[in-house]
Amino acid sequence: MRAGFIEKPMKAYFIDDAPEPQLEHDTDVKIQVRATGICGSEVHAYHGKHPWRVPPVVSGHEFSGVVVETGSAVTTCRPGDRVTAEPQYGCGHCYLCKSGRYNLCPEKKILGASGWSGSFGEYVVLPQQCIVPLPDEVSFAEGALIEPLAVGMHAVRVHHVQPSTTVAVIGCGTIGLGVVLSAACFHPAALFGIDVVDFNLEKARSMGAVATFNSMRDDVVKEIMTRTDGKGVDITFLAFGNDACVRQAAEITRPGGTISEIAIMNKDVKASFDLIQVKELHADGSNMYVRSDYEAVLAEIAAGHMKPSGFITKRFPISQFGEAMEFTDKRPEPVVKTLLEF
Repeated sequence: MRAGFIEKPMKAYFIDDAPEPQLEHDTDVKIQVRATGICGSEVHAYHGKHPWRVPPVVSGHEFSGVVVETGSAVTTCRPGDRVTAEPQYGCGHCYLCKSGRYNLCPEKKILGASGWSGSFGEYVVLPQQCIVPLPDEVSFAEGALIEPLAVGMHAVRVHHVQPSTTVAVIGCGTIGLGVVLSAACFHPAALFGIDVVDFNLEKARSMGAVATFNSMRDDVVKEIMTRTDGKGVDITFLAFGNDACVRQAAEITRPGGTISEIAIMNKDVKASFDLIQVKELHADGSNMYVRSDYEAVLAEIAAGHMKPSGFITKRFPISQFGEAMEFTDKRPEPVVKTLLEF
């Protein structure tokens, strides 16, 4: 099959003879991929710095496509169906899986990693429970954006953003913009975007932020306090992580408020325990999503409430996989999401 292949760090290219994954269980579903996004985790794999996506690998996990084959026990879809899928599943028997929190399962399997051929390949095989129908109103390109958007939707839904909530998002890259779009669906009282890249801030404003601030030149704490009557925001979503961002989150969040940490951070990033203690802040982690978050994103897109087309910076045919990886890595122009198409 055709595929984008990361052979070793800094060496990625197109191949047309990759092994095609086959059904192994009667509950498996085979999908022909139509569109797939390049995630930051795959860029880390390209650099040889990702713990699970280890070259040589056909990676990829943000995708949509068409069902081409199903196992004998599959009842929820059939060949010809347009679908996307959750690129993860848990063991099914631990206490986390049984409580519906399979996103936290210590034995969780993730598409495009640890021997599971990913969506940079023309075909993928996933268990039935991962498959999510794609409404006719949602394009294949939009379907490939559901996964990163669901990361933001999960954090927003867990923290019950509502019309009385004031929100700040630190880091307006792909995940942060997904938070902005998701939070905007719940019409918060205020929604602020914070970044160091003006392109990202422009995107945040177009997706629902009422005001944005560049940390390199704006007094972010002063601006936030001015706009919240000196209180600070109810919740800060931390979608980029370093010492300065963590400190800023603690400074702009109101006493008793919440910091929702979504970013993947280095182990040596410092937490602002002085402010966490004095302000009685709640510091919560947010890890990926569950099926209801996928369905929430799809419903918002299908209803026209969430418009993610601004995410797609550039499209490449899969035959230009090497160029696409280099573009996404080196960023000769501002990038939110690079899309590969079959």
